[in-house]
Amino acid sequence: MKILQLPSFYLPMGGEFCRDQAVLLKNNGIDIDILANVTLPWKKYRFKIFNFPLVPFFSEEDGLNIFRKYSFRIPKSSQLNMKYWVYNTSHLFEKYLKIKGKPDLIHVHTCMWGGYVAYIIKKKYNIPYVITEHHSIFSNKSEFSKKKFESWHNFYLTKAYSNASYILPVSELITPKIKEFLQKDIPIKPLSNIIDTSFFYKKERNILSNEYIFFTANSYNPAKAYDILIKSFDIVSNEYPNVELRIAGKGFNNVQFIKLLNKIKKKEKIYFCGFLSPEEVRNELWKANAFVLASRAESQSIAVLEAMATGLPIVCTEVVPEEMITPEVGYQVKVDDVNALASAMIKMIKNVNNFNPTIISQHAQKIVNPENFVQQTKQIYQSILNSQTDI
Repeated sequence: MKILQLPSFYLPMGGEFCRDQAVLLKNNGIDIDILANVTLPWKKYRFKIFNFPLVPFFSEEDGLNIFRKYSFRIPKSSQLNMKYWVYNTSHLFEKYLKIKGKPDLIHVHTCMWGGYVAYIIKKKYNIPYVITEHHSIFSNKSEFSKKKFESWHNFYLTKAYSNASYILPVSELITPKIKEFLQKDIPIKPLSNIIDTSFFYKKERNILSNEYIFFTANSYNPAKAYDILIKSFDIVSNEYPNVELRIAGKGFNNVQFIKLLNKIKKKEKIYFCGFLSPEEVRNELWKANAFVLASRAESQSIAVLEAMATGLPIVCTEVVPEEMITPEVGYQVKVDDVNALASAMIKMIKNVNNFNPTIISQHAQKIVNPENFVQQTKQIYQSILNSQTDI
């Protein structure tokens, strides 16, 4: 069984979950390579882009064999960028094919736009593909996510999804939106992201009785709704002066965000931790009383799962799958509702001792169980290859 993973984005531009899944599968006997065409944004890298090799090359990273290519992103042209990425990725596959031969199966991570490349490859070489969908905009729970879909997306998403052998959304939450693009019945099976619960584990917390810490871990992005979170925190801090909000991530030098932050009365109680290593994130989780997420769009939220694995109760919006946030885990509120989020945070402060960290941690472990992920993924791969043989 020779698998080629085709992520729609990869390190250093995200995609850690693609790597983690590939490493897990390889460690469990799957022959898996990664085809990574990484588009670098000018705004972020500027002339540092020229430090990256612009020709395809093989590298070994995290024990994985990766065939890479870097390219530029064209500013303010999403459709042109898509076509450019599809063209480059298709040609990268042709080069891979000459060196490594045909894979038995392609595993796409996120349909936009690896799914369309896999569709092109299938038409030419009859290589089946499966799509794991992670993209948060498929949650369709807010106007923010709905507006992210443009009319020109329909053709490419329909072709990609409708010709897949299997679709694996990371949660049931995003299945309805995916089905809008299907022209025929395609097997769909929700299959959760994985996290390392031997690393993110529950331990006893030594928390001072005169303070209350909310923690969150996501870099600045309009989808994460930090504008809502800090307004809600201002309401909470008026009632509870000893409350703190600790934020891990980068990009908080955004001009509009800084203007809003300067209007917050208790902004000195908001701590920006910067970009943290996994060990540092875990330490913050162990120090906190609760995890808060104000997002406008999520497919599942690995950050929430990591917090749950350490036993933290959760306050979040309804874009997080409801099967994750049971009454034993925390509270959910509507998207973009400052007062509702503030009320839920206050409710958490009052009732935090009613949440059992062991139960929360065990619930997370059931969702992200690596053994279950490997078993189901292998079964799906084999069923697709068996059906190809039957044909």
